[in-house]
Amino acid sequence: MKPITQFVEECCLVARNARYPALDLYLAYVYWSLEAGVPVQDQFTFVEMLEGYGLKYRERRRHCYFKGISLLPRYRSDVAESPGESG
Repeated sequence: MKPITQFVEECCLVARNARYPALDLYLAYVYWSLEAGVPVQDQFTFVEMLEGYGLKYRERRRHCYFKGISLLPRYRSDVAESPGESG
């Protein structure tokens, strides 16, 4: 299985109406790659890999995002538990 496929299947939700900021998705991919021991690809290659996966990259008013994908909550930095917080 290709690393990008593994990343998408493990960390993401693929849905027609989903969308997610490209930079945040890339940073999650970098973190996942380092944890999984997979070579990290640059941002341009990452975009190409996801487009090859069938996802759409969009730019609109200084905001870049992928259409058709979102990160699962446990992989999102904006909802991850900070160190020292109790749950």
